[in-house]
Amino acid sequence: MNDYERALSHWDEFDRTGDVAQLALAVDLLRTAHATASPADRYLYGGNLGLALSRLYDQTYDLGILRQSIDVLRGGLREGSTDDGYASNLALALQKYAAEMDDLAALDESIGLMREVSGSASVDQDLRARVLSALSTALQDRYELASDPKALAESVTVGRASLVITPEGHPRRGPHLAHLGLALRMTYESTGDLAALAEAVEVSREAVHAVDDEVPSKDIEMSSLSLALRMVYEAHGQLAVLDESIAWLRRAVARLAPDHGRQAPHHSNLALALWTRYERTGDLAVLREAVDAARTAVDRTDTDSSDHRLYSNNLGLTLWSLHERDPESNALNEAIEHFRHILAGTGESRIFFHQSASNLAVALHARYLRRGTAADLQDAIAAAELADRAAAESHVDRQRYLSLLGTLHQDGYARDPDPARLEAAIASFRSAVAASPPDHPDSALFRLNLGTALVERWRAGDQADGGLLAEARGLLEEAAHSPSGAPRVRVEAARSAGDAAAEVQDWPAALTSYAIGVEQLPKVAPGHLDLADRGRELGRFLGLASDAAAAAFHCGDPGRALQLLENGRGLLLQTFLDDIPLLDELRTREPKLADDFVWARHRLDRTRTASASMPGLGGIEAEDLHAVGNAWDATIERIRAIPGFDTFLRPTPVDDLLTAIESDGAAKDTPVIVVNSSRLRCDAVVIRRGAAVHVPLPLLIHEETGAHARDLRRVIDAVADSSDAGRAAAERRFGETFDTVTHRLFQTVAGPVLAATGPVSRVHWIPTGALTALPLHAAGEHAPGDLLERVISSYAATLRGLRAPATEAVASQERILVVSEGPGLEGTEREADALQQLFGTDRVTRPVPATVDNVVDALPHCSTAHIALHGYSDPDDPLSGALELADGDLDVTAISRLRLTAVRLAYLSACDTAAPDDGRSDEPVHLAAAFRSAGCRHVVATLWPAEDDSAADIALDFYARGVPEDPAYAINQAQRRRRTAAPGAPLTWGPYEHWGVLA
Repeated sequence: MNDYERALSHWDEFDRTGDVAQLALAVDLLRTAHATASPADRYLYGGNLGLALSRLYDQTYDLGILRQSIDVLRGGLREGSTDDGYASNLALALQKYAAEMDDLAALDESIGLMREVSGSASVDQDLRARVLSALSTALQDRYELASDPKALAESVTVGRASLVITPEGHPRRGPHLAHLGLALRMTYESTGDLAALAEAVEVSREAVHAVDDEVPSKDIEMSSLSLALRMVYEAHGQLAVLDESIAWLRRAVARLAPDHGRQAPHHSNLALALWTRYERTGDLAVLREAVDAARTAVDRTDTDSSDHRLYSNNLGLTLWSLHERDPESNALNEAIEHFRHILAGTGESRIFFHQSASNLAVALHARYLRRGTAADLQDAIAAAELADRAAAESHVDRQRYLSLLGTLHQDGYARDPDPARLEAAIASFRSAVAASPPDHPDSALFRLNLGTALVERWRAGDQADGGLLAEARGLLEEAAHSPSGAPRVRVEAARSAGDAAAEVQDWPAALTSYAIGVEQLPKVAPGHLDLADRGRELGRFLGLASDAAAAAFHCGDPGRALQLLENGRGLLLQTFLDDIPLLDELRTREPKLADDFVWARHRLDRTRTASASMPGLGGIEAEDLHAVGNAWDATIERIRAIPGFDTFLRPTPVDDLLTAIESDGAAKDTPVIVVNSSRLRCDAVVIRRGAAVHVPLPLLIHEETGAHARDLRRVIDAVADSSDAGRAAAERRFGETFDTVTHRLFQTVAGPVLAATGPVSRVHWIPTGALTALPLHAAGEHAPGDLLERVISSYAATLRGLRAPATEAVASQERILVVSEGPGLEGTEREADALQQLFGTDRVTRPVPATVDNVVDALPHCSTAHIALHGYSDPDDPLSGALELADGDLDVTAISRLRLTAVRLAYLSACDTAAPDDGRSDEPVHLAAAFRSAGCRHVVATLWPAEDDSAADIALDFYARGVPEDPAYAINQAQRRRRTAAPGAPLTWGPYEHWGVLA
């Protein structure tokens, strides 16, 4: 066997195993054979050497090897010869070089050679088909490199032509189908033609089936099908399609040896698919898997290749997402290092340079915001300047880079109030606005940024310049009204415009702007599966509804104030009560339209992640916000056109709610008291007998209320953390703080409100802001005549929360579910045993073991649920607040999704079951709210941890006469009796609240 034959043998071994060493050995042997070949063999050996070098480049990304391939093939090419593979192999090598170097001249030379070969009459059909298919991919490259739509159209045409002359069963038919599928997929991306996407999937699926399983390269066709399916998911939103896409990528990866060269691109695509799934589901485990896949792609790619930069960029972006979910991880630092690495190995003229510079700037800025290190901010500014300089004047992202640079200068001004820094920020923002047409997706963002910077300059010393403030307000109002603006941007702009108007006491303008923000709030956090993300988004605009209501009070319009509070609060969990029944009905009547709604809501949810102050991270194409918003509006209009659906997703008018309250006979004499706490002013509205009476609260100070809430939580935590020796002192400090807070609550809220209502026996509180963390029901001096003695208090988050859900029948309306089994629960077990003895074993159900599944299965089939367990809340993530069961946690989200409309009463004898989150007080996300959202009519819960013995005493007192018909009255009486027994221990009787309907 000579060197040439041995080379072919090693080459075959590489094709079979993917062992790059075998291919490298083949190349060395071909070099020797070519150098010593006779004139008759030199042409043949040279052609194979050039092709082998090109294949070796595919594994090593060594440009020197690729240049050698081009030189060998170009040097051996015979004039006019097109039918022996030389010209086509040279064309393929040039195509690779063009892709690596963004060299349009090399690509056009490649395309010219392919056209010459495919058009030659002497070329056999097999070679013609292969060249036409390769030409399709080269034309796709031209479309991407030169934005040439004619090249993409021709790509589809020649791809189809390659299949016409490739018969069924031909070993190359699968790859040719895959190339056509790619062209069709790109056509969809370019034009939005769904028919092209559907054909792309069909063709790609056919490609997979056309390749035998024994073919080592079948993973390529599997990957192509996966990418097409992911596009279908992006277009239509079926999660099953995305899961199929991921499954095909996993199968492609599994076919290859761990060190195979194609492992890297498959892992990179898998990372993007998993990242997409994470965006849809919020599953942190999926995101971590995406990071691992992206890291594998980087690790298995030569550091000198353009693919390595691409994969590093994708890894950086997935790490960024991980940082957002887990800020304490090292993900942000790692992302920064990857972006730095890309810049270090990329020339400024390359596409990746300005994207990576922008990504680096954003990541460094995020680290600056966490650490406050001046060096990070300075490096971020330098990176943003690089991105701006490297991007062409007409580049689509240049405005974003200018806006980013302005934001960084503005942060520099906040750190060091040098007017030159603020002027630099304003200049960058002005350039971004000037370069953006009104329908630009980020036009609203750029106007928001410029407007807020001008307001800052006005506040810094130009307050006599009315024109400056007028310009700022005009920009902010334009951004708030922008139909193409991302919802978060519009809300932030509306709030900023309202704040600017409020500073000069232009209350009508402030009201108009704030109202726009409240109207947009539901779009900031539409119905996504990950409620934690929705909660974080709403938390950005804490107090917006209260400020809007305050502006309405300034304008003398308490009805408008009530409507704004109703529209802008309690959005997070209301989906479970308000949307789902109507959506279920829509699915029954118009299933396709229901699917369209869910997908439109998801797409809108994805666009909300665009930062209101920073441009998006580069590297993933952003959806057209204008198109997404139009699709959402069109879908809602189609639904509302259906008879009976005209109110779909519309806020319930307050007048309708007042009518409903008035029509409830049992509630006619029960005042509903809405207490609004805002930095602009504080007020109450007393709703009684269908009328709404405005009660100004001039003694209630918003900042003081927040301080009281923090003081109370601090002394509660001190009791929980105290040792046995220090507990008495901690409880005494709690009592002192409790007395101060409740005394002040009577002076500022309860006293003025009761003066307006006259004598009443019960009230229903709807507090806002920090008031949600305070025991309004216990306001007073803790003596006869205080609020606990005078009235029975209940709580709700919103007026709509007062409506009773439709009650479902259960097998026995007398069934009482008692849940008590869990870790370290001796006290609650005694409580549960006492209840079982009180009601009898024939009425009580006690799931054993009290696992999550057993409790979830039992809850819908009882009329009363008494849950005596450990409960906890997490201030950083209130949606993770949970009941601790025998085998795990039943958290707020899971409870909210249950259908518990058969449960009349849920008594939560656990800690912190009604404790609000300071950062999300507009969104009750505690366990009591979760049970109400699931449909329970009445819930008894606690504002802070209840002591085991006293909790059992109050529970047994509550049930002493059976399951009470009036839970609010029963818990009030139990608290009063407990207070009589232990007047100096408000820790034991103070936390209990009744949440429920009016009747």
